[in-house]
Amino acid sequence: MVKRPEGIIYAVDERPPLPTLLLLALQYAGLLAAYLVLIVIVFKAAGASQADSINAISLGMIAVAVATVIQALRKGPIGSGFLAAPVFSAIYLGPSVLAAKTVGLPAVFGMTILAGLLEIIIAGNLHRLRIFFPPAISGFIVAIIGIQLGLVAIDHVLDIQERNLPDYGNHVIVAGLTLAITVGLSIWASGLARLMCSMIGLVVGFVLAVAFGLIPAEHWQILKNAPILALPDPSFISYDLDASLLPAFLISGIAAALRTVGVITTCQKINDDDWRRPDIKSIKGGMYADGLGCMLAGALGTMGTNAAPSLVGVSKASGGTSRYIGFAAAGVLVFFSLMPVIASFFLILPNSVIGAILMFTASFMISGGIQIMMSRNIDSRMTYVIGFSMLLGISRDVFQDYFKSLPSFFQPFTSSMMPIAVLCALLLHLIFRIGSRRKTSVGYDKVEHSIDDFSDIMEKQGRSWNIDPAVASRAESTTEQVLEHIRRASLATGPVTVKMSYDDFNFVISIEYQGMLLSLPHVGTKRGVFLEEEAFSYGLADFLIGAYPDRMESFARGPDITIALHFNV
Repeated sequence: MVKRPEGIIYAVDERPPLPTLLLLALQYAGLLAAYLVLIVIVFKAAGASQADSINAISLGMIAVAVATVIQALRKGPIGSGFLAAPVFSAIYLGPSVLAAKTVGLPAVFGMTILAGLLEIIIAGNLHRLRIFFPPAISGFIVAIIGIQLGLVAIDHVLDIQERNLPDYGNHVIVAGLTLAITVGLSIWASGLARLMCSMIGLVVGFVLAVAFGLIPAEHWQILKNAPILALPDPSFISYDLDASLLPAFLISGIAAALRTVGVITTCQKINDDDWRRPDIKSIKGGMYADGLGCMLAGALGTMGTNAAPSLVGVSKASGGTSRYIGFAAAGVLVFFSLMPVIASFFLILPNSVIGAILMFTASFMISGGIQIMMSRNIDSRMTYVIGFSMLLGISRDVFQDYFKSLPSFFQPFTSSMMPIAVLCALLLHLIFRIGSRRKTSVGYDKVEHSIDDFSDIMEKQGRSWNIDPAVASRAESTTEQVLEHIRRASLATGPVTVKMSYDDFNFVISIEYQGMLLSLPHVGTKRGVFLEEEAFSYGLADFLIGAYPDRMESFARGPDITIALHFNV
């Protein structure tokens, strides 16, 4: 039973009154639309026409609208059932700009579809892939994407190629003021003003740009000539795939999958005061929906999308986490997509404003990545993984001529900072995993002695190996219950040995003794169908036994007994 958190006015399955629903939907649609500026950056990098850019922005609204609805679905394998709308994500900005400059927009669209497909594949193999992405690697990927985004942002803020123009000083002033206002709101404001600081900064930055005369007359003409209502024209869309872009887009797909896991888990937390553990089904459904949304965005001629953490914060602060808000916001976005005049607004935003907002976003990605990395102790192995990979990635932008001169075989992996750094991190992580499993064992002459002593040993070992306290506590309680069952039934005829091993993902406790095999019904097993009274006996037996491993193995080789308790970390 889900417990309603304090402060939630409209819970996830509650429908707000129509006037309130429309206001919340307008707010949400406005926040979603703010990220359309990333499409402008990609299309400018490709040298696309103004008409194609306007049509892409309109089609982008449709893509986000459909993806929002898919994410809010609850029945079936697709959809998390939460208000976790996607936006055009900075995760895909670096690879998309690279593709737009070097190959063209068709490659952006085709590779975006491929990246979305990868997220769907990851969703189907979520448990199997955990070994490749511990917190340090996951955080490193987020941080390196933030650094690459930050470099794009600074390029827009400084606009070095235009530094000899008469109004260059005004350009830098507007960028600085926009950034200062956005940062100031995020620090000193409260409520929705703080959560909507990037959108407010975007609007204020545009006003400042107008005041400083940074918007040329021909840009105003674009806005004046844009029709009020018109269907978007998809004739500019075509698709291409390029092997040299594959590493960058696949890594972005991995990062998008990791972020979706985090966003959906946060949605679960803020909608249930009794939340204890992630609901894997909901997370997988959210990843499927996010991947499909990204594929749809590519198919409609835009860049990649991903679940937006900032919008989850806004829904929590406003007290409206109802998924019906997502349905209504999708309707508003579809209506906006029929108004080219709205798309034209994003097209005339100056680089100074765009760069300032991207710098703001990049700083959060970098700090967020560092926080994820530091959520577990960084040992010497991971120190080398992060340090070497970071240096090699940054060197790509420092020594560009060297990397461009490498043989053609290496070019797909050295096209930008991100594939170099992430591929290096993954390779070193797999190499350094050799011999990384930590083991210890302790022997007791009698089983009752193990019960008395195990608690202290488990506490010390948990701290030493930095095992999650909740997992360590569950492992301690379960093991003590198993040892107690062995003692009460007098199953051990001699000494007892307790062995522990840990590899950052799985914590295994093995109990070895000579005697008779302990039988614990249902422990570590799952049933999907129950007949008559089976559900009662199944659940009560587990409760009374008090043993809750994620998986249990027990076997006998003659008089030698082994019971292995597995705990997922």
